Amino acid sequence: MPPSLPPEAAAASSDLGYLLTLLHWTAVLRHPRFIGTSPFWFRVYTLTLLTIDASFVFSVFIVLFREGTEDLDVFTLTLSVADTNGTWLFRLAHTVACEAAFHKLSQQVGHDFAEFLTWDDIPLLTSQSRVVRRFSKLYMWGGVGACAYFLVSPVCPEGLPYILALPFDAMQPLGFAVTWVFCSVVTLHAVVMTMVLDSFNVSVIAQLRIQLKLLSTKIVNLSKEILNTDMESSEANVYQELYYRLEKCIRHHEAIIKNADLLERSLGTMLLAQSISIGASTCFQMFQLATRANGLQQAGKFGCYLFAMLAELFVYCWFGDDLITESENVALAAYEAVTSLQGCPLSIKRSLLLLMHRAQRPLRITARGFFPLCRESFVSVVNVSYSFFAILRNFKEEEQQPD
Repeated sequence: MPPSLPPEAAAASSDLGYLLTLLHWTAVLRHPRFIGTSPFWFRVYTLTLLTIDASFVFSVFIVLFREGTEDLDVFTLTLSVADTNGTWLFRLAHTVACEAAFHKLSQQVGHDFAEFLTWDDIPLLTSQSRVVRRFSKLYMWGGVGACAYFLVSPVCPEGLPYILALPFDAMQPLGFAVTWVFCSVVTLHAVVMTMVLDSFNVSVIAQLRIQLKLLSTKIVNLSKEILNTDMESSEANVYQELYYRLEKCIRHHEAIIKNADLLERSLGTMLLAQSISIGASTCFQMFQLATRANGLQQAGKFGCYLFAMLAELFVYCWFGDDLITESENVALAAYEAVTSLQGCPLSIKRSLLLLMHRAQRPLRITARGFFPLCRESFVSVVNVSYSFFAILRNFKEEEQQPD
């Protein structure tokens, strides 16, 4: 039997350090290696960025209060911006509150799964982690590109990318430069760091999926190996080894369930708020594309916003659906093993049946229990957003009709 991996080797084969570093230096989440130091200066840094983001949201809400719903185009665009940035403030506060849980999840491969992994698992673990890492980088660079395009596309007479209530004249060169830098900092921090945090969360989901895949393979191999063993010469030893390996598979499954439950508790509230926010923003941006985009530049601006919002929801639904599928595969693997071990002692078959029974309740990440994050949920959210968009568009057309 191949030796188990040491924790350091297991952690190195599935590294989240590059995401943790980005989150640390942008005051979103402290890096675990600094957990023993005083958090004072990090909290000051976080509070500073929170103040900047909050002042931006406050400025947008002043515009909403001042302009009202007289111009529906301006109202929906401003409300969408307030919704996105307000949700980011909530996510920042939520991440700080769940810091310990995120630290534990970031180290789950080395701490919770190392004893169940062998050197034979390294190729699959490394290759799958590399795929997730490439996807995360592509996703984050897509966010950077969407922000860059959005920031260079003005929507107000001053030439700024947002409609803001400012205490100074943004038409002056200095005022314009200060305001544009302010908008850029807030946009990059809100959108790009949202995508970095999303990449961290879905990478943790992907780690659980990979562990389920390795577990399914080991359960199937139990039946294959016993069929290829000379039972007459070493029946007692074979059954003892089989029982030991089955017990290890059960403990592996329990560790996966424990980490999935922790992830669900940590993300449930945030995912519910983010799903509602993205549904609203999607509706508003479709409305902007249909009624306000009077050229390629404006269409691209609102299209980038829409792409970023849908991408943030889609990554959770895609990886969440994979987690559900791989969790169901564990039950199928246990069923295959049970049917292949008819001659084994009753205790072994009973343990496999219990494993299969538990695996029939697939692991899933939900929006606070309201709905699971899967591909069907993504389609449902988009359909609801489109329905509200159709209502807004009809309301706009009725307003424009002459009496």
